[in-house]
Amino acid sequence: MIAFCIIDDTDHYANEEIQTTIRNIADYTIENLLIKQYKVFVGKDQDILLSKAWQYDHVVVMSPGTEYINGRGFFNALNELVKQDFFVAGHVLDRSSYNAYYELHHQCYVVNMAHYKRLRCPTVGALARNIQHTQLDPVRSVANFHDEHTPKTVSAGTTTRTYSNKCHGWNLLKLAFENNLPVVVFDENIRNNKKHYYPESEVDYYKEVEYIDYKFNYCKEEFIHTDNTESSAGMYREAQQVVVPASGMLYLNLVEKGTVVFYDYNQKSLDYWKEHCPRKADVTYKFVKTDLLNDFNLIDSIDPKLNTFVNLSNIFSYEGTVSKYSLKHRLLAQENLVNLLSKRIKNLRINFAHRANPNVLKIATWH
Repeated sequence: MIAFCIIDDTDHYANEEIQTTIRNIADYTIENLLIKQYKVFVGKDQDILLSKAWQYDHVVVMSPGTEYINGRGFFNALNELVKQDFFVAGHVLDRSSYNAYYELHHQCYVVNMAHYKRLRCPTVGALARNIQHTQLDPVRSVANFHDEHTPKTVSAGTTTRTYSNKCHGWNLLKLAFENNLPVVVFDENIRNNKKHYYPESEVDYYKEVEYIDYKFNYCKEEFIHTDNTESSAGMYREAQQVVVPASGMLYLNLVEKGTVVFYDYNQKSLDYWKEHCPRKADVTYKFVKTDLLNDFNLIDSIDPKLNTFVNLSNIFSYEGTVSKYSLKHRLLAQENLVNLLSKRIKNLRINFAHRANPNVLKIATWH
């Protein structure tokens, strides 16, 4: 079993704009983790959170500034990682050029809880400057992932060295090397499937924020969904009117006679499906541009007298928009639309692939 511990360090971010964006992304991360049925702990102290997760086999400790990308890529790589024997795995950085011991970067690391408990639940080890300490000098690979402080492997050395500074995670690394427990440096399978935004630094964050803006604009203006994210299994089969996002051909299995209303906030996607959607002779097709996070003009294109199936898919929990909208905004828009549809349409069924999840408000300490 794997749990996730998210360390709420958002109060230390460089400015309010960064705080807001990262909290929005982190809310979505929690929603996804809950959908995948992971237990999620959120708090400000990583040592306390690790002790709460003692019953799990492995714990992923992460910053809210870390986002998992490329679908299930990170989680597939994580499942392979935990098949190995190790005490800690993560981004292990050689800080000897600063006369500092090695760092386990706080953005994301994994702890094997069996070894953690055998070592009596040690502290992770916080950043501390101008403190002399003597440790086994780790042996590191000559090869790096990119810069000279990013070795591909690290292991216990046989000689000691006195350092002047301690970096995050120094105590876990120290105990791993002293007890001959493996330390795994994240490989490309994990690195390429997550993104860290370095929100503590304006300089570093604004180098990374281009990815956030690109994703938002690409989904809004360019991306065309040619496949559905859900199947039609178990969905309403007797509808006279089907209302669906402009993505995929789910509608073909849902209506034989009546009306299909395609909606989307992406005009290019609407144009594509207007031209390419397979049509049935006894079905009328409508195409409506609408942004359900901000307006409900979709309702004007729905006949309230017909038996109606509305697929809201993942509109209110969508990777392409969450960075720009708070969870509270998404929840309110979701609730208002559902209430409006329910009041207007007598015979109605609504389907969600994923909803905006109000339980996140109870879990995330920044709310």
